[in-house]
Amino acid sequence: MKEFRLKVKDRTYAIGMDPDRMAVEGFGLSWEIARAHENHFRVAIDGIYYQVELREEENGRLVAVVDGVEYPVEPIGLVRGRPAPTRKAAGPAAVAGAVEGALTAMMPSKVIAVHVKAGDHVQAGQVVLVLEAMKMESELKAPREGTVKAVNCAPGDSVNPGVPLVVMD
Repeated sequence: MKEFRLKVKDRTYAIGMDPDRMAVEGFGLSWEIARAHENHFRVAIDGIYYQVELREEENGRLVAVVDGVEYPVEPIGLVRGRPAPTRKAAGPAAVAGAVEGALTAMMPSKVIAVHVKAGDHVQAGQVVLVLEAMKMESELKAPREGTVKAVNCAPGDSVNPGVPLVVMD
């Protein structure tokens, strides 16, 4: 079970996640993504459905909008400042680490397509990767214009949340 902490507003929660089970503060829940489109999700937690949008603000902060209510969120326990993993480390055994300018999966996923390579110039909103999780495909798009510094995955790779898949300047 992948374990991390998540700060929501002013409270920090201990989270553990598997593909179909999660624990919040030790309390077990079932969960699934019922529908995903870019950064919009329909999430079922113990059979209750929520509309969720994840977005990054200009200041780099992450916001989750759950059924229309905004919550500032901050993953904790992902070590900042570590270098991007090597090509081999991008698989399931990789250690998750937050890297400046990195695009990461939101959940365990399989890489379906990689549309960029190191050195490519990308526009804001350009699709750089296509991932599949729980039989749903989602596109990872460049959050801003820039240059791709590294690509740490290839089609067919299994990747974990928080692992830098594409790093931009």
